[in-house]
Amino acid sequence: MNRFALLISILLLCIPSFAWNWTFPKDHGMHPTFDSEWVYVTGHLTDETGTLHGFQVTFFRHQLTQIPDSTSPWNSPHLYTAHFAFTNGDTGAFNHYETMGREHPSTAYGQRNHLNVFIKDWKIEMDGHKMAIDIHTNDGHFTLFLAPTKPIVFHGDNGKSYKSSQKNYSYYYSMPRLEGHGTYTSGSNTYAFTSASAWMDREFFNNLLDSKQIGWDWFSLQLDSGEDIMVFQVRSNDGSIYKSGTYIAKDGTTQSLNSKDIELIPIDYWVSDKSQHRYPIEWQINLVSLNKSFTVSARFQNQELFNSVPFPFFYWEGQSLVSGSESGRAYLEMVGY
Repeated sequence: MNRFALLISILLLCIPSFAWNWTFPKDHGMHPTFDSEWVYVTGHLTDETGTLHGFQVTFFRHQLTQIPDSTSPWNSPHLYTAHFAFTNGDTGAFNHYETMGREHPSTAYGQRNHLNVFIKDWKIEMDGHKMAIDIHTNDGHFTLFLAPTKPIVFHGDNGKSYKSSQKNYSYYYSMPRLEGHGTYTSGSNTYAFTSASAWMDREFFNNLLDSKQIGWDWFSLQLDSGEDIMVFQVRSNDGSIYKSGTYIAKDGTTQSLNSKDIELIPIDYWVSDKSQHRYPIEWQINLVSLNKSFTVSARFQNQELFNSVPFPFFYWEGQSLVSGSESGRAYLEMVGY
């Protein structure tokens, strides 16, 4: 069994489907009765010189099977992992980092009634509507302060976002426009970000994918017009594809998009020297029902991450630019290549 197939098998435990009664700020916090969840923040940073940079910060919670009758403080029910990546718009360098910790009050924990997750000296938290991110790496320190300028968006059916025709799903919402400022010190360089435009995704689930599904492509577009778009497709080993998405107007109103509304067409590819994976790094996105068409192009080819926990795997996630019906910026994630 390859490593991505192992990931799929971990995500396959199913429970009966039911509607979720959203309550905030509680649902910003952890959902320990579910197998897995993540807090995903990606975005675009402009420094004092006007240079554009990109970043990704992700915290994951994975449910563990505890050892019966063990009194060890490390016999914890949850494992936390996190990824941080920075795309340097000045040099084109792409640096990424990871950390992990079993749930313990001194090592890693996620609050249940609001967003406050930490792993050692990595942390993301919300105080009211304000968000703070604080990441310490072996060669740097990243801080970001954000606040929403649009309401929360629930994807799918009031946040129940299907990933296959077999009714696999997650509970999924986004904060598509977070604005703020921050700093990043890396080695001898310090960047002061006078503006930030970020996108936060929250998902929690037991049965994310079905047994034939092997990977996905996910896009978040922030358009200069003030509109936002999230689309994704999940790829299966028999060639079938499941697509879904959400269009978000400037005023925050939304329109759900289904497979018939979305065309995702790869245009150009890049092959990684490290993994030998062949990633589509330029895409055409046609939103048929909205009569809109976009080209999403990776700003830099090499934005591939390698992570060792909870097991080794590669994926591509990076800053991209948007042209076509509207111009803008995007983040693109590709898994399972």
